[in-house]
Amino acid sequence: MATKQSNLEEDLSCPICGSIFEKPVVLFCRHRFCKRCLESLWVGVGACECPLCCFLKERSKNDPMACKEHGERLSLFCLEDLEPTCSKCKSLGNHKGHRLYSLDEASQDCKEELKNGLNPLREKLKLFQKAKLTCEQTAEHIKNQADHTESQIRAEFETLHQFLRDEEASRLSMLKQEKLQKSQIMKDKIEDLENDMTFLTNTIRSIEQEMRAQDVPFLKNYKDTIKSTWRIPQDPEMVTRSLLNVAKYLGSLKFKVWERMKDTMKYTPVILDPNTAASCFLLSEDLTTLQCCSQTYKLPDNPERFDVSAEMLASEGFSCGRHSWDVEVKNNTYWVIGVASASINRKGKHVLTPAEGFWTIRLRNGEYKACTAPWSTLNLNRELQVVRVVLDMDRSKVTFYDPRERTPLFNFTDIIISRAFPYFCSACKEHPLKVLPARVSVNVD
Repeated sequence: MATKQSNLEEDLSCPICGSIFEKPVVLFCRHRFCKRCLESLWVGVGACECPLCCFLKERSKNDPMACKEHGERLSLFCLEDLEPTCSKCKSLGNHKGHRLYSLDEASQDCKEELKNGLNPLREKLKLFQKAKLTCEQTAEHIKNQADHTESQIRAEFETLHQFLRDEEASRLSMLKQEKLQKSQIMKDKIEDLENDMTFLTNTIRSIEQEMRAQDVPFLKNYKDTIKSTWRIPQDPEMVTRSLLNVAKYLGSLKFKVWERMKDTMKYTPVILDPNTAASCFLLSEDLTTLQCCSQTYKLPDNPERFDVSAEMLASEGFSCGRHSWDVEVKNNTYWVIGVASASINRKGKHVLTPAEGFWTIRLRNGEYKACTAPWSTLNLNRELQVVRVVLDMDRSKVTFYDPRERTPLFNFTDIIISRAFPYFCSACKEHPLKVLPARVSVNVD
């Protein structure tokens, strides 16, 4: 009863003098004052404003828990504007007619929504961390490639004596330039990934910090906080052709200086590309022989590399003209040889048919077959020692020969592709495949 009496007296008291109203006056804002108190307060003041409203507004400026418009304590949350409000905003202010509910419920719901928003950010961070690790491994492999390639180049040039020192210096310079260039590319890529990781880490940390704040500050910043979960970077893209073009420096090295070294020159028409080789292959120093091994080698999973089957391509493809190369298959019990389209997918297992971009023949379980759909059996009088592949891009065909015979083993036609690469596959661990050097004749006018 005493509380009701106290509340009644407070409702009937003037905010200025604190006494019961004497000739009460009601302003547009519905605040009531004694007429005499209000007039005495307005004497000498140019603008006749509600003193209680002014007081509440001034107090709300320094009170983060108060409504800026009405000065009352923030107790509700607006679903339309995603910000906390007071009870008067519900009926009088900018939130009139909006959907409002309690701060406790709003805080719980908004935190739950932020938790859901954090999950893709954390997954994205893991993706960037994995991409960074791959780039770091690739950068280390580039360095190893450069070191190994340099030693091979030096070994080759030792046989050429002083006469070829200038050529050696030129090649080493190109190698160094490519190493610096591609290492810089990977360095920049790693830096970009680190920047994205820092952005994601800072965003996550900022959101987690906001979630630890009190309800009102948290909900006041909620609009900006939830927007930060929408700004997710694009997935990291790996750099294609990031490895050194080793074949450019080592392939047919002596032939490229044939004008001075024709007596010792050896030319191999097809050079294997180590950047496409599956991790089970061991390649010769001159990139002409491949051996399938029981062990696997630690190599970067760059986009050009075959990752499942024991496959690889040559370093150069052909878009036009007629090209021929011999592959020694002697004693190898499981091989596939031919050409493949430049557009084939290097990842996963393949169906070696023309429809999938492969034009090949094979030996498996003692049976020679052309990889058509269905496969065609090759009728041979004796085991193959060498297979000659003749690719005619101008006539859109590839033909396979036994160099000891004139009759083709098999002929594929209608090879309508923009670029074809020599293709190799071997699962035999006892004997390698070898691209044989071609006969070269030099005529001088």
